[in-house]
Amino acid sequence: MRRLSIANLSAILMLLLPPVGAARAGPETSAGIPWDRVPDIEVGKFKDDFVARVAGKLEKVNSYGRCTESVAACLRKDPPHTSAARLARDIFLLMASEGSDEEIAKWVEMRRTMAHPKPEDIRGIDLDGLTPLGDRKAPVVVVEYSDFQCPFCAMVSPMLEKVVRESKGKARLYFKQFPIKGHPRALASSKACVAADAFGKFWEYCPKVFASQADLSDAKLLELAKDAGIDVEKFKQRMGRDEVLDRIADEKMEGLRNRVQGTPTIFINGKELLPHPTLELLRDRIGEELDILNGKD
Repeated sequence: MRRLSIANLSAILMLLLPPVGAARAGPETSAGIPWDRVPDIEVGKFKDDFVARVAGKLEKVNSYGRCTESVAACLRKDPPHTSAARLARDIFLLMASEGSDEEIAKWVEMRRTMAHPKPEDIRGIDLDGLTPLGDRKAPVVVVEYSDFQCPFCAMVSPMLEKVVRESKGKARLYFKQFPIKGHPRALASSKACVAADAFGKFWEYCPKVFASQADLSDAKLLELAKDAGIDVEKFKQRMGRDEVLDRIADEKMEGLRNRVQGTPTIFINGKELLPHPTLELLRDRIGEELDILNGKD
């Protein structure tokens, strides 16, 4: 399981409480910043001296993408730069949680790397013949390399399904097998998942394998197939075919070529999601990719 090395922004967003005694309406503009363009921030709940300090930081930190001036300057443009708005929110929340200058710099650089990586860091992923969740023509392509015995994967996979389902046709999700050698039931579970695809039941069957992580015995995998309406004998035969194992091996080798070092590893339009995945961050990155594709970033 991978861990975030700096402040977990999504946790900050959930845990942050407004300062005691600050209960005035938020201005559209203060300290030279058009705060009404910054999402998820109620400036009026914070003291003027703190807001001024954040504004000063936004004047010093550069944005990325279409506008590379300071975050503050990019916010003031018409139309405002969408990545600058996201960075302004992130910096505000990090400073409210007493994040250090180093943590802020690392977070901004991480976001820059995710949205606009070097060309050699955009991974090539083979999607031929795979069954996506969502519209096959959706512009944002989310790929997860995962292991059915990975506890963190069992938490993240439902998040990915949720954000793709709620994207209204803007995103599609592909699942790649990456069984870890030290997980004794991971390979059998991957075989079962791949076998289910041959019966048109990939997205009906495979999420249930994660939900049954406490019991991944052969009997349970067959029970899940029966529950999905798959003929159990045909399913067993399919699991034993060489092409099933070949697909798993190909997907894991592809993951290794793409520098996958652990599970889950997620790519959005070929760009690796670097920090701890949360619903908020996944939604944010999908929105950012849509802005990039539409020329807004």
